[in-house]
Amino acid sequence: MLKKALLRRGFTLIELLIALAIGTFVVGALYALFTVQLKQFVYQDLQMEMHQNIRLAMDILTRSGRTAGLGTVGRVSGVLGYTSGAASDAVSLPAVISYDGTGPNGSDAITIVSQDPNLIMFADPDELRLCNDATIMFDLERPGNPDKVGELAANEFLLCSDLSNPTQKRSFMWPLQADGDASSGQATVNDGTSNYADFLDACPVGENLPVAMQCSRAEVVTYYIDADDTDGFGSGSAEHPVLMMDLDFESPDDDDVPVVDNVEDMQIEYCFAGADCSSTDSAGWTSTVDSYANTDDSDDPDDLYMMRFTLVIRSSREDLNQSYSGAPLSIANNTAASTTDHYYRQVLSAEVTVRNMRVMTWL
Repeated sequence: MLKKALLRRGFTLIELLIALAIGTFVVGALYALFTVQLKQFVYQDLQMEMHQNIRLAMDILTRSGRTAGLGTVGRVSGVLGYTSGAASDAVSLPAVISYDGTGPNGSDAITIVSQDPNLIMFADPDELRLCNDATIMFDLERPGNPDKVGELAANEFLLCSDLSNPTQKRSFMWPLQADGDASSGQATVNDGTSNYADFLDACPVGENLPVAMQCSRAEVVTYYIDADDTDGFGSGSAEHPVLMMDLDFESPDDDDVPVVDNVEDMQIEYCFAGADCSSTDSAGWTSTVDSYANTDDSDDPDDLYMMRFTLVIRSSREDLNQSYSGAPLSIANNTAASTTDHYYRQVLSAEVTVRNMRVMTWL
């Protein structure tokens, strides 16, 4: 009976306090473990987000860089050729235009001109046109040409290069006035006789266009960083910089395409023919292309050998504890502001050979 009475007495206060202490310790340990794991997860998630974004941005930039100048001879005569900074009406549109330090926080921008590699076709040599004619004809008997002509759309640009005399180095760009006619092989263009002095210098009124021309839809792509939320264009802001892509040589504009978020800086360097450029040394690399020069200099677009892109990407949010001390990074010729914050950052650099331009230096 005494044993049963003792069993019914329950726990003593000391036993309850011991149990409570053990329980509190276990719960505290589990919470601490959860907090550590959560912070580690957020850190890894931010690092992976930056890693994926910077690789995507670099892939897009290097793909465009490799195709720079395709179907051009370093410069293009015709539409767009005398605008956006040209020294005179006779200066053609460069295949590569550099903008050194013109973006937010000293970031660079670049315009790349090339033919669409998926729509390359040859003008019909039996339908030779004058320089001031308003149509270009394509041979529909060549495989794929009817579909390619049908892909041409009004308000786009047609870019053609002269294959009949490579040493003459001529390429032309027209605005398309109507959709391509897949049944006749006809592309309707502006006749090129008004306003385009550079076109008239390369192809005077009354003379024939080249008998052999490689043509395609023109791609005029500009990459820049948008960090201004007051201009009404783009999705970027100082707290949320965005790498943007413009497709019509009018930037910033409301039809520009956001490419990758949180790209804080983009620096572009150039290597020209004859320069000794190393991937581990900045010597030999320059920050600009002499895009609008009237004279044939060594740093013109048609002397361009390589480009080096360097990107700085920032995490989408700051460190949870506000304990990580970060700062904007100085890369290439851009010295970052001496401020501190709690963002994580990654840097990626890549070099590409501008093969289409490099061929021109051999001619």
